[in-house]
Amino acid sequence: MNVHAFVTDILSDERLLGNLVAIHIGLGLVLIVSILIRNAVLAGGGRVLRWFGLDRVEGVSDEAARTVRSLTFWSALLAMLAIIAGGIAYHGYGRDVRLDVLEWVKTLTAADLMGWAWIGAKLVLLALGLFLVHRMAARILVRAESSLQRALPDDAEEDLRTTNAAREQSLRQWFVMLRRFTSVVAMLAWCWGLGRITNLPRIDVAVAFCIRILTICCVARLLVLASRTISRGLASLGERRLSNGKFRRYWERVTRLFPFGEKCFEAAVVISAASLVTRELEWIAFVAIFGPRIVQCIGLFFMTRVLIELASVMLHEAFGLHDERRAADQKGQTLVPLVQSILQYVMYFGCAVVMLGVLGVDTGPILAGAGILGLAGGLGAQSLITDVVSGFFILFENQYLVGDVVQIGDASGRVEAVSIRLTQIRDESGKLHIIPNGQIKSVVNYSKSYVNAVVDLKVPTSSDLEQTLRDMTEAGRRLKAARREVLAETEVKGLVELTPGDMTLRAVTRVAPGTHAIMQNEYRRFLKEVFDENSAKAAKLPQPKMSLLANAS
Repeated sequence: MNVHAFVTDILSDERLLGNLVAIHIGLGLVLIVSILIRNAVLAGGGRVLRWFGLDRVEGVSDEAARTVRSLTFWSALLAMLAIIAGGIAYHGYGRDVRLDVLEWVKTLTAADLMGWAWIGAKLVLLALGLFLVHRMAARILVRAESSLQRALPDDAEEDLRTTNAAREQSLRQWFVMLRRFTSVVAMLAWCWGLGRITNLPRIDVAVAFCIRILTICCVARLLVLASRTISRGLASLGERRLSNGKFRRYWERVTRLFPFGEKCFEAAVVISAASLVTRELEWIAFVAIFGPRIVQCIGLFFMTRVLIELASVMLHEAFGLHDERRAADQKGQTLVPLVQSILQYVMYFGCAVVMLGVLGVDTGPILAGAGILGLAGGLGAQSLITDVVSGFFILFENQYLVGDVVQIGDASGRVEAVSIRLTQIRDESGKLHIIPNGQIKSVVNYSKSYVNAVVDLKVPTSSDLEQTLRDMTEAGRRLKAARREVLAETEVKGLVELTPGDMTLRAVTRVAPGTHAIMQNEYRRFLKEVFDENSAKAAKLPQPKMSLLANAS
């Protein structure tokens, strides 16, 4: 077989060359379209995420981009293989693309050409009209933004300038989003018109679907931006009107919920938008019914937080803890945190039960099961129940309160917190003793009515007993005159212990609750002053050796 002649015959076959050119044109078109689709989807998807402020799902978008690249590659490859197989079959049947094209051109009439020209004119007019409408909408939005910027109140106070800047930035983002939305809608509207004018199958339906999805996402994003602006505006208004009035405490607690409220509103908007989008997709439309229920649950949880904050302020005001002119109420400081904690648990539990009911869960068996589990847990946690019962008796019998100076076992100090289960005591060295209430057998409370500051003085038996007693009485008189914590004159009990070498004298002073340690130190200081004065008067006499001991009762 002559290879040269075979190749020459193939190259001289004009039908084969024409069909090959047609196949290559088809392959080139498929390649160009696949590249355009891939770039449009990838670049457009990232741009849409930035437009709608969804940068936090960047990882998900990267994964979606990899999927799109893979799908585009395999789709283009399959399309190319289909074109090659079709071209081979087309040539095998003895067809010539040149003749077919010429025959098709011959079939065209003037009416067909006029129809195509009219379709092209319609598309041009549609594009021109949409361009003019888009330009007009853009100018209206610019003017509206300028008017709103001028209408917003300008706070001159330095602490509100940051709020003004944030508000202006949110308003700018709002209008930028609107302008971008109008641009995308104009392009999609032209594609929709293209489908309607040319009667392309299903293209108008697909474009209408894209417009609906885009509108839902854009409205959701605008609501999120508007919520931030409104939240900052309400915060600024409340700071002016409520920060110094009788509702100041309520405003301080509610202000803490503004960031949380923004997050809840954003979540509700996103879930509502997702629910509307899923309704457009028939194969997952059944998921949309959970959207409104989840939004209701978010609203219930936020309202629970608000009620807890307001109840906390009411409790503090009921016990007078917010009144700076009143003395510290130890009972209020003890009971308010306890009642507040119980109230939080009850309200959170009630909120959880209601949320389960909203989600369609039957709460009857859950409540019954909770009661059974509570009973079983109580039988298995007897020490916990003992702590709780003891805590109730401690609180209702008023054995000690927050701020009392007590001694429980080896722990001695000031009570910092009393709960249903635990008592916390801070000693003088700063150590925090945490004692389960069930382990408290006896309590020594130094903060009930009064306490005695007892000072024992040990002196040699050779000392002048009467002079020492007079010095101790004088020190007590000076202590009474100097400190208002002293409630009565110091009583010198006299000789309480005697040994061959030493004798111990005792002085007892009634003082305010919890101040005995300080008053003991003060009494020793005055006693030292008296001894120093007597030593100066009798400088020639030897100074006896003395030591001071102290205890409290």
